[in-house]
Parts: sequence; C-alpha cells; structure tokens
Amino acid sequence: MRRKQKGFGPIPLIIIIGIAAVLIIFFLSARKNGLFISKNIGTQQAIQSVPVIQNANDLNSVNSELDNTDLGEFDKELNQLEGDASTF
Repeated sequence: MRRKQKGFGPIPLIIIIGIAAVLIIFFLSARKNGLFISKNIGTQQAIQSVPVIQNANDLNSVNSELDNTDLGEFDKELNQLEGDASTF
C-alpha cells in the first residue's frame, strides 16, 4: 500500500526557496547599485531655469512675472491634451 503524500515534496520546495533567494539577492544588489532610481532630467532643467533672487528688486520682478502669467493658455493646452488622449 502506498501512502498519499501530503504537502510539497522536498525537491519542489528546494527549487522555490532557491528562486526566492536569487530574486531577493538580485533586487537587493540592483537597489544598492541604483538601478531602480529614476533620473528626472525635467526637474533639473526646471530648477536651473528659475532666476536667482538677490535683492528686493529681483523679488518684485519675479512677482510681476507671476502676476502676468496667462493661466488660460495653460488650460487650453491641458484641454487639447485631454482631447488628444480621448481619441486613443
């Protein structure tokens, strides 16, 4: 008479543990080497384009530029992008 085997056998269990160990080692080494760090160039360019404020006149100049910014144009561009995306 044969007994029914319950649970996993030793070989599949060893294979599963081995795969899990390899994946853990891969992700830890990739994280250590910086493979998962995204480099956002757009943010760096935006930071570099900000004018340097050294005195009150510079602050007033930047303040007037912000006050004169046309937000309607920004809304038009967003609506155009939304329309383009909806045609997909």
